[in-house]
Amino acid sequence: MADLASSCKDKLAYFRIKELKDILHQLGLPKQGKKQDLIDRVLALLSDEQGQRHHGWGRKNSFTKEAVAKIVDDIYSRKMQIQSAPDLATRSHTGSDLFRPKDEVNDSFQPQPVTKVRCICDSKLLNDNMIQCEDDRCHVWQHMSCVLVPDKPTEGVGPEVPPHFYCELCRLSRADPFWVTTGNPLPPLKFMSSGVANDGTSVLQTVEKTFQLSRADRETVQRSEYDLQVWCILMNDKVQFRMQWPQYAELEVNGFAVRVVTRPGSQLLGINGRDDGPLITTCSREGTNKICLRRVDNRTFCFGVRVAKRRSVPQVLNLVPKEAEGESFEDALTRVRRCLGGGDTAENADSDSDLEVVTESVTVNLRCPNSGSRMKTAGRFKPCIHMGCFDLDTFVELNQRSRKWQCPICLKNYSLENLMIDPYFNRITSLLRDCSEDVNEIDIKPDGSWRVKGDVPTRELSQWHMPDGTLCISKEDNKPGVENFNELKIEVVLDLLEDTRKMLALVLVALVY
Repeated sequence: MADLASSCKDKLAYFRIKELKDILHQLGLPKQGKKQDLIDRVLALLSDEQGQRHHGWGRKNSFTKEAVAKIVDDIYSRKMQIQSAPDLATRSHTGSDLFRPKDEVNDSFQPQPVTKVRCICDSKLLNDNMIQCEDDRCHVWQHMSCVLVPDKPTEGVGPEVPPHFYCELCRLSRADPFWVTTGNPLPPLKFMSSGVANDGTSVLQTVEKTFQLSRADRETVQRSEYDLQVWCILMNDKVQFRMQWPQYAELEVNGFAVRVVTRPGSQLLGINGRDDGPLITTCSREGTNKICLRRVDNRTFCFGVRVAKRRSVPQVLNLVPKEAEGESFEDALTRVRRCLGGGDTAENADSDSDLEVVTESVTVNLRCPNSGSRMKTAGRFKPCIHMGCFDLDTFVELNQRSRKWQCPICLKNYSLENLMIDPYFNRITSLLRDCSEDVNEIDIKPDGSWRVKGDVPTRELSQWHMPDGTLCISKEDNKPGVENFNELKIEVVLDLLEDTRKMLALVLVALVY
């Protein structure tokens, strides 16, 4: 057993914090603390029973020492396979395949089970302080100290690792899917703070760089659908997928001043704001180009120059999954029932439903919050927990100008890859396609059944429908010959009245005689 602990100790020392936390997660142990604390926590399980009880894990952990060693060996083996794979760090990464329609995708570029190191520090070396981009077409490794910038740096404490991490080029692609990156003449460059003056103000900082524009690139950007663009993002931006320029930013390209933003230089970009990337095609040239960026801002940014191709609104809409490829109808119905109090509301305490009081039905407006017209194609962002939707076509058209991929209902920020068609409400809007614009409200019961409210062209739409759009069958409809039965009751009553009249006539005759 001593050899087992010794062997695992060497492997644990080789691991990064990420692998150590993975082991602790599988063992059901706490994952907080410094690296050595995490190692000691695993080694305690490989020690004698007294050592395990001393650490307070004897009751909680039922893993044998062999099982713990196997978990360590498995992760070590996977890490060694990655390290021994060919280094493809020299492969250029443009991010151009992100959100690319099927007819644009280069089939030769497929995710490879290899280690790709591409960090903004230009170093290709791996160490135990790495983080991986989670985009399926990227998966590059970067140094955490280079790409993770804490909001308030604390000495001896590293930046918090985000639950989802994307490299700067994948963030750029998601920020504006109306542009497809086809080349990076100036790769991403980190723009560090130059510090603070004695009076507490930020110091003016200037960065000068040159980039090469080949004849082929120059000919490409002369085409109407292409342009040369300068981009910039804030490294620790709370809104991950957007461009943002520093305060008092001044840009020059080959001596020509280029306007960066329209907002005042002292104004910070709000949570709902978006900056754009200025186009520098007209002031660029074949061969060597000089770019100069000045700013007075103590935050850390990253900027670069890319060759980008425009996408049209139909092309961007084509990137949204078809209704059958997105969320299942059952999941959509579950969300509607939960929001209306007809499901298990305990499943999500953050639900926006204020309709948990038992009601017969609730009226829902089918107008798009952006256009004011009835939705034609009901769209939504998949992470949203509310049941409200918006018209998909209108939303994408508006974002061609605003680049604000923000839910108009809950105002949360997402990216195009989270956009989908709501299968529940889209079935309803499809059935109303031939109705006038005045028909825009429906009543929905907690079980998801619905009917159109108000005047409708056909009586059928005003009747209750099952969630899938089929007509509900009422109890009265199940009774055979209901109308005939009502007619029969009327005839019986008339016959009784006639019999009563005849009897009264006979009584009167008897009284007379």
